[in-house]
Amino acid sequence: MTASAPVTVAPMSPGRLIGAYLSDAKWESLRLLRTPAFSIPILAMPILFYLFFGVLLAGGRAHGPAANWMFVGWTVYAVMGPGLFGFGILVAVERNMGLLTFKRALPMPTGSYLTSKLLMALLFAIVVMAMLVATALTVGHVTLSSGQVATVAAVMSLGVIPACAIGLFIGAFAPASSAAAFANIVYLSMAFLSGLFFPLPMALQPFKAIWPTYHLKELALASASLPSEGSVGGHVAVLAGLTVVLTTLAARKLARLG
Repeated sequence: MTASAPVTVAPMSPGRLIGAYLSDAKWESLRLLRTPAFSIPILAMPILFYLFFGVLLAGGRAHGPAANWMFVGWTVYAVMGPGLFGFGILVAVERNMGLLTFKRALPMPTGSYLTSKLLMALLFAIVVMAMLVATALTVGHVTLSSGQVATVAAVMSLGVIPACAIGLFIGAFAPASSAAAFANIVYLSMAFLSGLFFPLPMALQPFKAIWPTYHLKELALASASLPSEGSVGGHVAVLAGLTVVLTTLAARKLARLG
């Protein structure tokens, strides 16, 4: 009996490869848009919090620099949500269900699973940034120009990438039953201990630079030509290094165990 010839599969053309990635991202985004438990908190809560704490509770006192600083803080808060929860909770749940193992058997491009979630998080970040920009320019009492506000929103939309890395790390290592708790703890810790919404006490000042949200906030301030600490290159380097390290560790864990 003669051995059968090995089956060879022709590689996908660049056009089909890009189409496969975009199609996967499209259905991932639609799936989560149709999931109110995910889409409503991610899209609505930052706007409601900004209106409540940054506009209503300020009682009209947050004008000029104070309003600008408040707007920047809430853009950072808003952009972290899609990355942390879009990866942190969903990856943990899907890993627990065995979905990642199942997808390895499908004829889909390598990396399509993570790329679709990254594009989904970027889409959600762009939508929530657009909503924050509209709110800030209408009732937020900001003194920034429309161009400055749009620049902050664009920079912060890209800020979803390190948030995705943090979420992926949580999703890869945390059990599905506790991934949401871990994501919320990390989310709130980064928001309040990095000084997003109020100046930190002197005892916490030396530790604020350990939080990614601090570096994102300083990048947002610099992009709006507002007073900021450190250098743009330094903040970008910290965020890029964090993204690479956490993504590498998470990818190795998922490759071994799924």
